[in-house]
Amino acid sequence: MVEHRGPYQRDVRRGSIMRIAYLSHVSSRWIKQRPHFLSEALGRIEGVDIAFFDSLFVKRGRLVKDQRLAVPVRHLPLVPQRLRDRLKAADVVLSTVSALLLLVLWRPDIVIVTHARHQRLVRVLRAARVRIVYDCMDLNREFSDATQADVDAESRLRAAAAVVWCSSTAIAEDVRSTHPRTKTQVVRNALDRASAESVFVAPGAVEVGTVRYIGTVSEWFRFEDVLALLDADPDVRVELVGPTDVRIPNHPRLIAIGPKPHAEVLSLMATSDVLVMPFEITPLVLGVDPVKVYEYVVSGRPVVCSDYPELAHFGSDISRVSGTESFVSAVLAGVGAPRRTQADVRSFVDQNNWDTRARSATGAL
Repeated sequence: MVEHRGPYQRDVRRGSIMRIAYLSHVSSRWIKQRPHFLSEALGRIEGVDIAFFDSLFVKRGRLVKDQRLAVPVRHLPLVPQRLRDRLKAADVVLSTVSALLLLVLWRPDIVIVTHARHQRLVRVLRAARVRIVYDCMDLNREFSDATQADVDAESRLRAAAAVVWCSSTAIAEDVRSTHPRTKTQVVRNALDRASAESVFVAPGAVEVGTVRYIGTVSEWFRFEDVLALLDADPDVRVELVGPTDVRIPNHPRLIAIGPKPHAEVLSLMATSDVLVMPFEITPLVLGVDPVKVYEYVVSGRPVVCSDYPELAHFGSDISRVSGTESFVSAVLAGVGAPRRTQADVRSFVDQNNWDTRARSATGAL
């Protein structure tokens, strides 16, 4: 069957170049996350030409200095999420302008979008016969700042997408329940192989008693677990590595050190005594397949996480706990434990790297 192509589409049959624009609501210089890794991995596939697009307007204070992606980066004049309700007319205009700029600057065959805020832009792209992929990373309606307009926009985006990539089985089930005709594919999170191997080949000395959490510190973080841990052992200190949007309790051995470049973050993981993910199990968290846990495992250090079904595929690579007492016991049991063998870690990386995920994801295109 011959597929009709619009003026901006090229032949994407086997053997030709597939031009992809990955449009992310996460800045190219935010602490490195799924959009950055997946776009870079897609760019390593033969026959794929990809560029990363994000918003020109972003809070500079939260960005990682000197972070550069291994794919071209372009900025579009999209209205920041925090201002969309107040600047609705500007949002419509700038979404249209951004779509036209994307088409002119990159001439994509496929545009991958990551958030409901891209829905207006998607209308223009579909009119130009561009194939839309929605890379759905979260159950977005569960965010505290999600509005009914956001929920409605995501519903339209799910319906407009040729395929929805889902970062977890919980998200895939949710999409199928709301849009049974939409094609879904589970594309879990993963590891950057080169970075992972650089860590487990030369991990560095363990800082005894240093427990670290890597990632955004927000409303779902269980500070009560961390404070109980600090009370239980005066030789333990906890470091929070990443951006923070909630108040950190005052404690001399609880240190928030802010975002760090990804290479430095991996080194911090490898020198930690124990790595933790103490989360409230909210509806939002239930849909998360956390990138940080993959990277935690590669460090070879003990990993302790609040338990929920999406973590089951990690098996014995992590300790899953419920409640403060179990968390404290598991962390203290991991203090001073030997590092996992390089053979075990390498096997995990072979099965869970971004290149493997990207090849699987393109199979649905």
